[in-house]
Amino acid sequence: MKLNGNTILSILLCTVLVLAALCIGSVRGWSSERADILHTFTQEGEMHTSLQHRGYDAANLAVVAARHLPADDGVLAALREGSRTLLSGTEDMVLLLSADDEVTNAAMRLADSLPALSTVQDSPRDQTYISMLTAALSTRSSVRHSYTLLVEDFNQRLEGSLLGRLADLLGVNPLPLPEAE
Repeated sequence: MKLNGNTILSILLCTVLVLAALCIGSVRGWSSERADILHTFTQEGEMHTSLQHRGYDAANLAVVAARHLPADDGVLAALREGSRTLLSGTEDMVLLLSADDEVTNAAMRLADSLPALSTVQDSPRDQTYISMLTAALSTRSSVRHSYTLLVEDFNQRLEGSLLGRLADLLGVNPLPLPEAE
């Protein structure tokens, strides 16, 4: 078989079109999967709602604790800041998980210190609020674990496949992992 110019041009054009389709399909597919994972943690997602509820509980605990602690108390400030971040509407999961850890640590410290204060002992209502809210907030949420599992799975598959590496080269970045607790 004799290869003439038209045949060579047709083969080159087919090769370019196949490579372009692979690139476009890879980027679209991996971008879509990345977006689906992130959507789980957006404003409409279930995980974000869980963090938002923890933010409301933290804000309520801050109100009750403020009645018994000095205004410049560091733990109270950390609780307020964590609550503000959780309720801010941000979709930065790494920031939200860091704020959730901050709230959990502050709640555990308040659970130890607040009940011993005489002003708390004089208020049965505040004792109940503090007991209930610190118990709820002192338990680490499962959101971090769920997010970490999804992100690690996505990143491993992205980096472990040929089309995933191609998508990575073309701009589909791995998802950020939160810092260790």
